[in-house]
This record gives sequence, C-alpha cells and structure tokens, in this order.
Amino acid sequence: MAGLWTNSKEYYPYDQRNRDQSKVLDEIRGYYKEAVDRLLLEGMPELIPALLDAGFCFGLLDPVSNIIFNAISSTKDENTTEGMSKKKKRKRKRSQIETADLFENSGGGVVERSFDGLTAFLVSRFRYLHDWEALRYLLLAKADLDVAVRLVALDRETTAHTIFSCAIISEIALTTTVKVALKCAAASAKHPSPSTFTETWSSMSSRLNSASDQSPPDTTTVCLQKLLLPTLPSLRLGHLHESQLRTLNCYLNTRLQDPIPVQLKASINYVLLDKIHGIYLKAIARLPGDSLRQSHHRSLLKAGYCFGPMGDPVSNVLLNTIWYNTAFPPQDEFPVDMLCTKSLRRLERRSMAGLVTFLRTLFPELAENVALLYLLKGDASLQAASSMLQLEGHQLSGSFKKAYKMAARVAWHPDPRALRELCALPNVVSSVRSLLKTSNACPLSSEDVGGISALLVSLGPSCTPSVPKLRTRASSYVSRRQARFKDHESFFVDTVEAALSDFSKQSLEGVEYQLHVICGVNPQVMENGKYSYHDTKDGDPYCHINFYATPKGSPSEAGTPPTLFFVECSNVDEDNNVLRCCVVDPLTDDGRCFHCEYEGIRLVHPAFGTYHGCHAEFEEIASTPYGLTIEEAIIFGTSRSEYMAWLPSEDSVYFDPRWDTKFAQYINGATKSGETPMHSNLLVTP
Repeated sequence: MAGLWTNSKEYYPYDQRNRDQSKVLDEIRGYYKEAVDRLLLEGMPELIPALLDAGFCFGLLDPVSNIIFNAISSTKDENTTEGMSKKKKRKRKRSQIETADLFENSGGGVVERSFDGLTAFLVSRFRYLHDWEALRYLLLAKADLDVAVRLVALDRETTAHTIFSCAIISEIALTTTVKVALKCAAASAKHPSPSTFTETWSSMSSRLNSASDQSPPDTTTVCLQKLLLPTLPSLRLGHLHESQLRTLNCYLNTRLQDPIPVQLKASINYVLLDKIHGIYLKAIARLPGDSLRQSHHRSLLKAGYCFGPMGDPVSNVLLNTIWYNTAFPPQDEFPVDMLCTKSLRRLERRSMAGLVTFLRTLFPELAENVALLYLLKGDASLQAASSMLQLEGHQLSGSFKKAYKMAARVAWHPDPRALRELCALPNVVSSVRSLLKTSNACPLSSEDVGGISALLVSLGPSCTPSVPKLRTRASSYVSRRQARFKDHESFFVDTVEAALSDFSKQSLEGVEYQLHVICGVNPQVMENGKYSYHDTKDGDPYCHINFYATPKGSPSEAGTPPTLFFVECSNVDEDNNVLRCCVVDPLTDDGRCFHCEYEGIRLVHPAFGTYHGCHAEFEEIASTPYGLTIEEAIIFGTSRSEYMAWLPSEDSVYFDPRWDTKFAQYINGATKSGETPMHSNLLVTP
C-alpha cells in the first residue's frame, strides 16, 4: 500500500502541487473581485456575510455567475434581490482596498473552501480521479468547473464531440451523479446547508431547461438574470464563453502533440478497463443465448480476448471465443445462467495488458501511458490506435508475429502458439470477418456460430495434453467450489426472474422477458452511509446485478438484441427482495456506486434515481475530515481488480480435465498442505 502512495508523490511532487494550488487560488480570487464589481458590493454590506459564508465559485454556470447566484440564493432576506436595483444607488461604504482584503490569503476562507469544493466535485463526479489529478485539471481550466469537467471528458473519451456534450448540465435533468457531486462539493466547502445548495441548483436547471415553461419570470428571477448576464439568458446553462472555448480548443489541439503527463496513467488505466468492459458487454449480447449458457461461457472467460486479427475488439472477442470452443472442446458440458464476475474482470485486465503490449511491440518507442491514451482514443481498437499513431508520425517498426507472441504471453493466453497460428491465416480470418459483418451489430444466430466454427475446426491442437489427475484434496476443493457456484447462481437467477416479472407488470407494454445471461454481480452492498475495511458480521444486506434479457417469443436467432438490466435486491428478505429493476445503457448510464467501486466490480448503474451506494458514502467522505478518503477508496477498489493469474475458486468452476494442465498442477500444489488456496498474481505466464 505504501508503494501506491509513493507513486502519487512521484507523479506530482509536493512542491509542484503547492505552486499549482497557489495559481488556482489566485484564479479564484480574481473571480471574487470580478463578482464584487458586478454586485457593487460596497453599497450592499448585508450581502457580505452570505458571500463569505456560501458564495462559492462552483455550480452550473461560470465561476463569477456561480459566486453571485450562490451568495444571493443563500440570503434569508427575501427582499434582497428584489431591492437590488435601489441598493446599487446607495453611497459606497467600503473602499476597494477593504473589499479586496476579504479574499487575500484568508486561510480557511471562502477562496480556500471554494477550492476544496471544486476538487470534491471532480473526484465525486468521475471514477478513479485522484485529488492531485483534479488539481491538474483545475489549473488547466483556470478554476472554471465547467471547463475542468470537459477537460476530464476529453482525456477520458478522447473524441472532439465531448467538448460540447460533457457539460456539467445539459438540456435534460441533472443526473444522480451530478447532484451527488454538487452536494459533495458543498459539504467539502462547509456550506451551511449542502442539501439546500443542491436542491437550489437542481431547481434552477429544471426551470431554465424546461422548453414547455412559458410563464413569465417573477421579479426575483428578472433581477437575478440581469446580474448573471451575459451567462443568462442568451447562452443558457451548459454553454461556453469564448474564453472557455479557447481553453478547450487549445487543449484539444495540443494534448496528443505534447508529452503526455505520466499523472494521467493512474486513472486512464482504469478508464480504459471500463471501456473494455463495455466491449465485453457488446460481445456477450451478440452471442446466442443458448450456446453462451451451454458452452461458450467457458471459452469466453478462458480465451475470449479483445485483441486478434479482426478489425474491431468486439469481433476479436467473438472470433476468439468461438475458435477456442471449437479447437478446445470441453470434456464435459457445464451449462450456466451466470458468468463469473471475477473471471470476467480478470479477462478484461488480461486483455488490456495484451493490447498495451501489442501496441508497444509494434511501436517500441511508445511509453506505456501514451499507449494507454491512444487505445482509449481508439476505443480499445489496435487497428484504430495504430492508424492514429502512424498518422501522427510514429514509426511502426515491430513485427506482428512478435506482437502476437508478446501479447498472448502477457495476457496469460492458454495456448499462445495456437493463437499465433490462427492469426497467420488471412483467408480464414477474411471468411470469418464476412460472416460477422453480415449480421452487423445484431446477435449472431446459431447458424452464424456454426458457420464460423466450421471454418475454424481444422485449427485445433496437434495433440491432447496430458493433464495430471487431481489429488483427493484438490478434487474435493474443485467440487465444493463448483457446487457453491451453482448455489449462488440459483439464488441470483431466482432474483432476476422475480425482477423481470415485476418489470413486465409495471411496464406499459407488458412485454415478458427471458434471461439471456447474468453478466455481473456484487453481493456485498451495505446499508447507506456504512462502509468499512471488512465484511459485516452477518453478511451484506443488498446485491447489485447486471443481466441481459430478451423478450419471450423473440429468440436471438430472430435478430432481437438483448436488453441490459440493473437490479438491486435484498440478500435477506426473501418475500420482497427486489428493490429496483430498470433498463440501463452502457453508453449513457454512468451512475456511480461506492460499494461496487470499492470491491473493484464493474457494473452499469442507472444515471437517474437512487440505489444503495450512490450518494451517502460519497457525501460522508466529502464532509468528514477523518476516516476513509477518496484516495483510499480508489486504491482499495483498483487493487481488487489487479489480479492477472489464478483465481482458485473461480478457476475451479471452469476446470476442464482435458485441457487445463497448468491449473491442475497449480491446484494440486496449492491444496497439498491442506490450506485453502489464495489468489495468485504472479506476473508470469501460468
């Protein structure tokens, strides 16, 4: 753990952090001076307490307008705004020097608390974002929160349209994540009432974004709009000033030309893993449900890597999955309705390691953080990342043969040589590509899978390996783990079926659904506001689940894509265990969950509405100076997703006595002493 903290210091030395923080504080002071000029504060002394107490520079507008709005909206005198035009004419009672002194080096004052709030918003809004990374974005954005949010989006999404589509607020209602981030910002800044602060901004955004609200504004709103010009009403919320656009365009044009800060590696590493998780969700949705549950679940989790000879990562997952099941058929079928969450998480980690190694083998001069950023920009596509690198002057000097060899080794591929042979057959790959393109993004039919399998049937191993027989203890361990998996699966399948039944009854269409497959589970969700370093004594009360389902009577063979669902259920209340069931979209639903992130589990949570883990824990971290920090939460969560090697329990579930020589050797040795095998993370080929 200490090593992780040391790395953060190396990324951003304390001296440099202090200098950069001073620059951001100076920017904030400048905003306050501009706000004072606009308010004519010298003639309105009654506003000074409100400004110093709650006039923060964060919110949904530009910094100066945020200060004005927050100060005025926090005053208890209802006539303050209405009487503003008269009070502006009063004789000034304070000199410019006295006004400026309010914001100079006032340790713990509104300037410093605004900085705390800005930082809290960013780390609460974005997964994996460390506070020292937030400082970097605030420096680049000149302490403008709207610009900082867009800069983070540019680094994480790396497409030009995000400059316009990732504002804090858009033409729709605020998402739960944004509301929670606002409340965390207010709590961190010691706002007298963080809940009121959040409700005020949420109400304001709803009114201004409502196209149907044609009623004339009241007197208070008119006076407030005059003060906030030019931000309102011409530009509306979420739009940018010319200076803000210049900052964003400058960053967009130079961020891949200039040396990429190594600081970005800390978070982009896991942002890329999130994107890779989305790739696997797409691939899972395209596999026929029957074959996925019957046999392809095994080949997916063992060899369904997203790198290979195809032009896009989803097609690579499909090719590798179907090929491995064809070339290395299991000795015994092990049908399931649920994919093992930890095994899928490990596969995603292995795939990312393979992608980075593959790209760096082709471009030997490429640093790891640069490779990560180009893969993120290319949506985890080796072809896209390679093309961008060459267009920008990088020399492709490595061989593809070596790239496949190194990537397969680093990614723990079960048979690297067989993978290289597959990728060296362009005619076969071309035929598979045409079959995948025929179905486009629709689910593959059983006939499609059969056709692809027929092309690959001759690419099996030359001989069957000699797998050592499991010793008594090892065999008992494997059997117990398989039985436990089926017990857990039975509970989750029953829960999902109950959730689908309730969902169908409540929906207007009344469509009935059938399970495609469960693709993610976190059974360790606690009560709101409770977190710890260990499990609760009697187990965790709630569970979060992602699963795909299709309408009954519309099998995947008919081309009907499955729908992704999110379910929150109780682990203890058997009669009313389904608390929420809703459709989610990996592209638009970016809800955060403290408990899932803390466990290192990637699930798609809804953008709107509430569920356990979406707010109370983040708010407690922001408002409590002692206890768990966001830095610790990030480290604990990401460390749980670092496993690359053996997962004894999970690998026991998918153990195949025909092919799994190395696991048999491992589990025989691990159980020899009678102790329970532990997770292994040796960074060598198994």
